[in-house]
Amino acid sequence: MPPLDSGTGAVEAKESSTRMAPKHLSDMLIAETIVHDIRLVPGVLDMGEGLFAKVGTYGPRKHIPGIVIHHPTEDSFSVEVHVVLVDAAFTKAFSEISASEAPSRADSTPVLLRFTDQVRTAVVQTFEQLGLPVSSLVDVTIEDIR
Repeated sequence: MPPLDSGTGAVEAKESSTRMAPKHLSDMLIAETIVHDIRLVPGVLDMGEGLFAKVGTYGPRKHIPGIVIHHPTEDSFSVEVHVVLVDAAFTKAFSEISASEAPSRADSTPVLLRFTDQVRTAVVQTFEQLGLPVSSLVDVTIEDIR
């Protein structure tokens, strides 16, 4: 067996092991890990269950609400995330923006987009930690603010 650091073989070995990682992890485990990390995002109260139909990842005798994992191709993922925000966190973030004396708000990000960006970042970091290819699409839906 040739050493892994011999020229281009190292790159090929690394790429093939990265591609194989998703086959070892179930969608249930991925969804559980994503939910755990999303609940650590400041301002997230809970996972949403869908506005018109139940959304979640389903497995044997169990489902994880708020996360839907799609496989557009064999080696890629896209994720739907449904969250409920804490009213106090939303109100605080909104009041901080309103209180700023900056006359130009062209460069400020709207409050809800700040929350969705934080959730999206948590999902991408989870994929990186699990050794999965980073999802090309993370669709975040804010279902409610309580």
